[in-house]
Amino acid sequence: MGTDNDLVEVLSRDWQNIGDKLRERIYKHYWGYLMGVALRYVSDRDTAGMVVNDSFMKIFSNLNTFECTDLENFNKILKGWMAKITARTALNEIRKHKASTLQEPLTDEHDWRFPVMLQDNLHVENVWDLINNLSPNYRKVFTLYEIEGFNHDEIAELMGITASSSRVYLVRAKEKLKMLYRTLMV
Repeated sequence: MGTDNDLVEVLSRDWQNIGDKLRERIYKHYWGYLMGVALRYVSDRDTAGMVVNDSFMKIFSNLNTFECTDLENFNKILKGWMAKITARTALNEIRKHKASTLQEPLTDEHDWRFPVMLQDNLHVENVWDLINNLSPNYRKVFTLYEIEGFNHDEIAELMGITASSSRVYLVRAKEKLKMLYRTLMV
């Protein structure tokens, strides 16, 4: 088994009955991807590494719950399933240590009008820099909703807030990103 495609092929055939060597290969193959997911939620690399390791423990102990009938997209579906576990593990870790910091006062002081800029020289690194400049709550809601695909009810449950607060945080995150974008592009 020499290539990544070989790994995905073996997993798609018999992913529930894997041995220790294959588990190690899976760990090495997907570790970087899941580290990226964890770093969207926690900024400390050590904590993110712990989240990834905890996520792999959950992934390996719950492989029997993973279902995939679309073998052509097996890798994408598996990565999405693992990313969701990692996101929830990261949020649980944050909740454990900072339960009181997840609430922010909601106010109505916002300007909802933004000019649209036509020229766009923005790169992926710039986008992540902009997202990382958001306040922690805005960044979490934005990432969960726009990147991970959670709905507001799921976000509310994960973060311990109301669904309407999740919607407000998302709107505010987008406002802040637009402001940061305009500043970057000037």
